[in-house]
Amino acid sequence: MSGDIFKDRERAFEEQWALVHDAELIEKLREKDRLEAIARALAEKLQVDQPELLQRVIDLGVTLDTGPALLLAPLVQIAWAGGKVTEQERETVLRLARGRGLEESSPAYAQLVEWLRKRPANELFDTAAEVIQAGLAVLPRAEREERVAVFAKACHQVAEASGGLDRLLGLSHGVSAQEHAILDRIKAALRGPA
Repeated sequence: MSGDIFKDRERAFEEQWALVHDAELIEKLREKDRLEAIARALAEKLQVDQPELLQRVIDLGVTLDTGPALLLAPLVQIAWAGGKVTEQERETVLRLARGRGLEESSPAYAQLVEWLRKRPANELFDTAAEVIQAGLAVLPRAEREERVAVFAKACHQVAEASGGLDRLLGLSHGVSAQEHAILDRIKAALRGPA
């Protein structure tokens, strides 16, 4: 019986710890804090709640210093939708990254530049979506939907970045069928299970 008391107490401590870290993550997300702070809070949450997902992130070579780039990987995925990244797409991704507080001198920014130069494996994109979804899952449903919409808008900006002459002439919106398909998959992945 005394063993059960200790197990119950340990479980209560774990639940309390998780609540505190969820609250920290929620605060960082709501403050639209810098990507570095969000990445660190998310890493702490994953360490307890989803250690296997955190291990997959580590196995992909992502570190705490480059972790903020992982939160922008869906933008990179959209940029690569056409098989190559145009200069306009590259600049749009990097502008959005700087707008989220990513310093050009940071390892995360360098990682983002590298992913725009050389396409990462699909596993990186899939894992990034899972990580972002895990972070968004702590938010109330309406707020989570709002965040997914903001993220989708950023992805759409990347997709439109190199719409070419047709977009400039108003003949198309500049988003290819491949980009639309990837954008739909990203939104579904970020929303998580219904």
